Amino acid sequence: MLDHEVSMLTLVAIGLAAAPTGFYDLGFVHAGEGAFAGGVGAPSVEWDGEGERLVMYFESPAPAADIPEGCTNAFRIGRATSTDGVTWTADVALSFGFTGEAASPRQCSVAQPAVVFDGIRWNLFYSAAALPLEAGGTNAPTGIGWATSTDGVSWTVQADTLVAFETSSIGLASAAVLNGTLHLAYTEHPNLLLMSRPVAGGEWSVPSLMLDHETVGTWATNWVHGPSLACDELDAEPLSVVFGGDTTAPFARSLAYAGSPNGTTWTVSPGSPLSAGSLEYGLLNHWDVLHAGDGWAMWYSQTDPDSGLKTIGAAVTDTELGPPRPRACPDPWAVPEDTGDTGDVDTGDGADTAEDGTDSACECETSGCGCSSSGNAASALTFISVAAALFRRGRAGRDRQGGRRTGLMDRGPGSE
Repeated sequence: MLDHEVSMLTLVAIGLAAAPTGFYDLGFVHAGEGAFAGGVGAPSVEWDGEGERLVMYFESPAPAADIPEGCTNAFRIGRATSTDGVTWTADVALSFGFTGEAASPRQCSVAQPAVVFDGIRWNLFYSAAALPLEAGGTNAPTGIGWATSTDGVSWTVQADTLVAFETSSIGLASAAVLNGTLHLAYTEHPNLLLMSRPVAGGEWSVPSLMLDHETVGTWATNWVHGPSLACDELDAEPLSVVFGGDTTAPFARSLAYAGSPNGTTWTVSPGSPLSAGSLEYGLLNHWDVLHAGDGWAMWYSQTDPDSGLKTIGAAVTDTELGPPRPRACPDPWAVPEDTGDTGDVDTGDGADTAEDGTDSACECETSGCGCSSSGNAASALTFISVAAALFRRGRAGRDRQGGRRTGLMDRGPGSE
């Protein structure tokens, strides 16, 4: 489990994350306030190697006074940052919003963000909606939009939707990058579809079937949805997805895992649906996962029974946690490894060097020197220690009460 001490080697080595078998709930970690006082949900989290922090984008409903005329409701997208994955600081201003303009695909709403840094720019995908088709109806979905940014704050928006709404429920997107190619997965009821953009071109491929609800298992007889893509270059199946599946009746929700060597063929893990851990999968609204060393971290949204508002929580696997990793592989934030003395040319990072020519700032085992990987050991240590401490405290509380959660774990969804 997580009772062991975290070693420096663990912090700096890039681990191979095995398929998760279950997540352990850390409880709610981010609630809406200020501009987002109406609640926060649908988190999408990415690692910012330049800022050495996690960046989260989330949806939040607009106050009634700000809803454009004729729209049923309106959602905007906010942004928050964290160095440990547990304590989040939200930007005061919105990150991305609806237009309120007639004929705009995002006239009424932008929601369900999906973010990935591709090595050059930040990519934000979102579900857009416009005026209801008839009086008293709900906002009309227009499709999945796409915006890009150099800093993750100011966005250049594609005028038209990337994936246009046609006849069925569509949305809940996620993106990852494998060897320079951006992959976008999304839900089109009742299945998951995937499309990719060639490395050297601006055109996207025709969407292809990714996972079929009729073949993944009887636990998904209604539909499969909510993909969360990740990438691990060390894995034989570097692209992976954690996704949801629902039964028709009686309704039940499960989470599952699948991997792919190329984004074309997908294999659902025999350990699916996930059954271990303390997270109540059936109560989740949305979820998003990232690699964290040999393990995984998850951020999810669910209605807080105390406030009645959507709130964001966190969970981790009980495998060895390590530095969070981005959704792109190879790692776009990676720093070339300092190989030491190369004669008259100093290729180091400016730090003092030891007598043997190695960089004295790189204090790690030779088998896992962190100078060649993204992120920061201090940030990773904070992430690991906070998550591990919360997990241990929550588990200890359950043990003391014969399985009933106490302490911090009581803040989690579904607690009594």
